[in-house]
Amino acid sequence: MKLVVMIPAYNEEDTIASVIKKIPRNCCDEVEVLVINDGSTDNTVEEAKGAEQIE
Repeated sequence: MKLVVMIPAYNEEDTIASVIKKIPRNCCDEVEVLVINDGSTDNTVEEAKGAEQIE
């Protein structure tokens, strides 16, 4: 089974990494996380990419 999580984000630099890290990874065979950036003007994208690399 595959779990796909879609996270809409706009200027969520302070919270996006913790949100991504809280997604359970052991519930399914495959977990895909999609962050939908809505034109953020802060470092939301960089923080999301950093959280992805930690996993």
